[in-house]
Amino acid sequence: MERKVMILMLCMAATAAYAQTDGAGTATSSADSLRMDSIIHALPEVMVKGERPIVKVVGSKLTYDMPLLLKKESADNVYDALKLIPGVTDNNGTLTLAGNAFNVLINGKHYQMDAAQLNALLKSLPANRLKHAEVMYTTPARYEVRGASINLDIASDSSQPDGWQGELTGAWNQEHEAMWSGKTGLVYHKGKLDFDVNYQHNNGKTYGTTDETSLHHLDDGTTHDIETHEAQRSRDHEHLWRMGLDYAFTDNHRLSLSYTGNYDTEHAREDVTGNVMATNAYRTRKTMHDVMLDYQLPTGTKVNVEYTYYNTPSTQHLISTLPTGELHFDTDEHQRINRWKFHLGQEHSLAGGWGLNYGVRYSLTNDHSWQTFLPTGSNTAASPTNSYSRQNEDIVNVYAGTNGKIGEKLDFEVSLAAEYYHSPAWHQWNVYPTLSLTYMPSSGHMLLLNVSSDKKFPDYWTLQNFTSFSNGGYNEVVGNPSLKPSSNYQTQLVYVLHNKYQFVAWFNYTDDYFTQTPYQRHDRLTVQYKFLNFDYSQQWGLQASVPQRFGNWLDSRLTVLGVWMKEKCSAFYDIPFNRDIAWVMASLRNNFTLVPNHLYLNLDGMIRSKAHQAIYDLPSSGNVDLGLKYIFRKKRATLHVFCNDLFETSVIDPVIRFGNQNMKMDFSCYRQVGVSLVYRFGGYKDKSKEVDTARFKQ
Repeated sequence: MERKVMILMLCMAATAAYAQTDGAGTATSSADSLRMDSIIHALPEVMVKGERPIVKVVGSKLTYDMPLLLKKESADNVYDALKLIPGVTDNNGTLTLAGNAFNVLINGKHYQMDAAQLNALLKSLPANRLKHAEVMYTTPARYEVRGASINLDIASDSSQPDGWQGELTGAWNQEHEAMWSGKTGLVYHKGKLDFDVNYQHNNGKTYGTTDETSLHHLDDGTTHDIETHEAQRSRDHEHLWRMGLDYAFTDNHRLSLSYTGNYDTEHAREDVTGNVMATNAYRTRKTMHDVMLDYQLPTGTKVNVEYTYYNTPSTQHLISTLPTGELHFDTDEHQRINRWKFHLGQEHSLAGGWGLNYGVRYSLTNDHSWQTFLPTGSNTAASPTNSYSRQNEDIVNVYAGTNGKIGEKLDFEVSLAAEYYHSPAWHQWNVYPTLSLTYMPSSGHMLLLNVSSDKKFPDYWTLQNFTSFSNGGYNEVVGNPSLKPSSNYQTQLVYVLHNKYQFVAWFNYTDDYFTQTPYQRHDRLTVQYKFLNFDYSQQWGLQASVPQRFGNWLDSRLTVLGVWMKEKCSAFYDIPFNRDIAWVMASLRNNFTLVPNHLYLNLDGMIRSKAHQAIYDLPSSGNVDLGLKYIFRKKRATLHVFCNDLFETSVIDPVIRFGNQNMKMDFSCYRQVGVSLVYRFGGYKDKSKEVDTARFKQ
């Protein structure tokens, strides 16, 4: 699935160039990823017009009124709804907040996932169930995550009538091939009891091409001009389900039990022509089971226990003829994860509106992974060594924090977490302070200062000494057991004017920053993809988000982002680099009201300038999206017809012209057309949740 490799490389490149990727909510795939969103009162003789503010300040949070944002937008799911929040942009499938990665929380709980899993989950959740979105540029330690976060308020509504409620959803979209999705959800509410069952099935095919040119110099003085054309085809079937039980003894005394499952099968084939002639077939099966028990007491005590089982076996059958010989072998890969997580927390409400919180978290992860190779014919190169690994990872986190008001205009929240991390490769203590200051000089004006630090750990599969192949074996993805975690330090200054205009300035510095980058080896005819630590990566950035209304027929929002970034790596093979560049991105959302309360047209566009990531040069890109939303059946049914990437300009084709490296990749790009139909009955509110699989093999 070379297509997935290159798309991931592209997303990683775009993410690193257009945003820091140190948050858990925007993650990347695993190391072998190359297999790879006014109110008008009519009065007699008088028309009074006003605007209900979409955002208000609650402590250190910016709380957005999601029903108001969604009223006219063609957003069927939570992923698209997130893109409506000022400051949130979509960079090739990676959502960023003011140019930086952020975590996603649901009702205050965080479940890490990689980018693909997180996007799939958010796209599976209906947008209409969102009440509020709480934006935290610095997340306090009591939320279990660090860095920026957006907390989605989708709690069940006790005011709903007793009985059954539900929702049915059907969707179809087509790029080169078609994908289908169907979902059903039921909720039973009776007094203090809530019970929900959800099931979703996704299936369809994908197709893409990759044209790669490589001028490859070897130690023996020869130069090889490699040109390949790769066609990638895949077929996917995914099943997701959830059952949940909630019992509220009182408003602040609640017991929750949930079970979430996922089963996904994928069959893929790569056909390579050119200087490399190959077929490469993949089969992958993913299974996940997650059980979580959450108990909240009236005393402010919170207890959480969660167990996750994740199993991902996959096979690869490679038959390839390269300029240097032949490769014929089968590969069997397997990752099995067992993880326990425990959390005990306490919150106190003190006099004067102050608060105190503290607690402890512990997680134990057992990673059982292996990779074996079986020759199936003549091979001119020895197959990689069979590898087997079984290891534990322990993380203990102790935190404390306080929040309150100083006078009438200043709110603050400060916390400190001490964390011990232990694995076969690393064992160390880290301290993570956070600080948020909110100053409101007058109504409608707010100034927010945030300071935080974080550490990002590599995926489990990345840390294994494993090798995977693509592009007929010309490309190799190798693990890096010595890869270090990265440390990130950031600060943001946010100004909100009239409760709607938003301006952000920030600085990020990441020590030991790591990403996956290709390198044309000089000792053999191979392009190696490997995660490596850089010396550092840093960014300075400015962003402005300006909404504007034109009568009752058009609502627009212009977002402009400017960044200066620098990356340095003094140990990048034999070609160290120290590169910097300034880039800009602008997006414009337009919502036309065709028939009030019934028919809306969305026309959105984005453009960004060229950038860098490691030794990549990333050309400029952009896209135009068109959507039509029709609401009918007393607002119970919503029909959405759309065409994304209208001019097929969104895909980035990276180029490497650095030192002795000379490569170019050209990815296929197809516009996406589709339609979805949602029907709700009984005030249904979906309660699906994410499960932490961020560092598992995908």
